[in-house]
Amino acid sequence: MTLNRRTFLTALAGSSLALTVPGPLAAASLPERFAAARKDDQGNYSAALFDLERGDIREVLLPARGHDVALRPGGSEWVAFARRPGRFGVAVPMDARKPVWFSARPGRHFYGHGVFSADGRLLYTTENDYVGGRGVIGVRDAAAGYRQIGEIPSHGIGPHDLALLSDKRTLVVANGGIQTHPDRRREELNLADMEPSLAYVDLETGDLLERHGHPDELRRLSIRHLTVAGNDIVAFGCQYRGDADDLPPLMGFHRRGETLTVIPAPEETQLTLKNYIGSVTADSDGSVVAASAPKGGVVTYWDPKARRFLGSCSLRDGCGLAPTHKGATFLLTSGEGWLLSGSADGLGPRHSTRFHWDNHAILVR
Repeated sequence: MTLNRRTFLTALAGSSLALTVPGPLAAASLPERFAAARKDDQGNYSAALFDLERGDIREVLLPARGHDVALRPGGSEWVAFARRPGRFGVAVPMDARKPVWFSARPGRHFYGHGVFSADGRLLYTTENDYVGGRGVIGVRDAAAGYRQIGEIPSHGIGPHDLALLSDKRTLVVANGGIQTHPDRRREELNLADMEPSLAYVDLETGDLLERHGHPDELRRLSIRHLTVAGNDIVAFGCQYRGDADDLPPLMGFHRRGETLTVIPAPEETQLTLKNYIGSVTADSDGSVVAASAPKGGVVTYWDPKARRFLGSCSLRDGCGLAPTHKGATFLLTSGEGWLLSGSADGLGPRHSTRFHWDNHAILVR
């Protein structure tokens, strides 16, 4: 399906009859709204704001596959990002106003993630300066149509995910360490000498505050997704680019001034993860972290303070995770169309939709 910009904007007016979720799940989550990217049965890409009672509240058609969504502080709008190596982003108001489209500047592409400043004025996006072979964080003015006003270094290669610490000034960035170029599709160009890292960056100056990498034996453990749990503990998930028979630990935890640690799940669970963590998020009070392994069909749960495994559940192609209003409980989404709640204690009823849900989801309210 070929869509132009006018088609996108026309499709945005009003709600879209897109998601049907049976009553039991809706009744349990009545006040909650979520947003996520997805694909329908005809191969059309979109991102949507929805609740589990009425379905879609607002949908925006996308020109290609989306990845993550960011909520602007104050709740006035949400932003969907293109999946790497896409160049589009779109800010969607909560009301009937038209969306605002923006793109990466020449020589850059998005990695699919972004975060707002605490006051909602600026949007920070992870980007690839593929000409210079370095990672950058794009800085955009949300009040001026998301016009780019600058960029700061990510202090690494392949910045993927990012988050703001509680001081509202420190940005933590997951530098995957893998060099790519859009002309080489998704080929990974530097696996022999990749250097993944967790970098803390001062937003006011762009200066590097701390940078932590793996020991040499874990050099191919790419740091991809992260979340900030209670007490500014950063939990991050990794994707391994070494021998498939290796079983390195995939979940890491760090707090500024401390030592970075990466810990395994229990052996039986570790085997099922397929060396790939797809999404990481903290629950509503920051005391439990969920991490999905879509290639293995597993969602794991962790205590970030104790750096301890809590349990797991099975969900085929389950990747998207969002906190709910209930502590230690998450919305889980699947590429096979499922929506359900999950926790270390087990899963709620599975409910089918006509969408293939993408890698991430967020709680909007």
